[in-house]
Amino acid sequence: MSWAEKLSIRIARKIVPAGDSYTVGQVSHGIEIFLWQVLGAVSLIAISTLFDCVVEAITVSGIYMLLRNFTGGVHFKGALACFITGNVLMLAAALLAKQLPADHGWFSFWFVLSSTVLSFWINLRYAPAPHTYVQIDEHIRRRNRKTILLILIAGCAISQILVYFDYKQLGHAYSIAVLLQSLLLHPLAYRAMEQYEKSFSRKG
Repeated sequence: MSWAEKLSIRIARKIVPAGDSYTVGQVSHGIEIFLWQVLGAVSLIAISTLFDCVVEAITVSGIYMLLRNFTGGVHFKGALACFITGNVLMLAAALLAKQLPADHGWFSFWFVLSSTVLSFWINLRYAPAPHTYVQIDEHIRRRNRKTILLILIAGCAISQILVYFDYKQLGHAYSIAVLLQSLLLHPLAYRAMEQYEKSFSRKG
């Protein structure tokens, strides 16, 4: 049991009253996620500072987490693996957003638009992902799906405005964030993660 699990269980036992609809396990899981997210944010800002991509990293991770709160998505069973993989993906996405060509407005326009269309299709079909601990009501699923689709449309419009006013890297960062969120929602991402964890456990 990791330090985050021990701390989150200790906190959950203090704040969950007897007979509450949520169990200590459910609440402690949420607390553990929050602790890892805080640690991840601090480490991502520190590392992205070294690579001079702080703005892109904050933009990508902020949009990614906003979307993922509504849709869920693939994740490793171990919190440490999620932490490391998440930071690597966010840093790589930020570096990509910084390196994509910003000299040609047509490239940025079509990159934002095509990324949004692909992400819209994936979210329309697969969002939101089944929750690990709580059975989500179908009404909430439809509401979350509608919310995420509206966010994608609004985000595409805002990104095109950013591109028009020559903030192309921010438009690129948005597009990469929604693509990453969508790809990690696709069933192929779950299969790839399962295969990776199986191979890793066999090596261990």
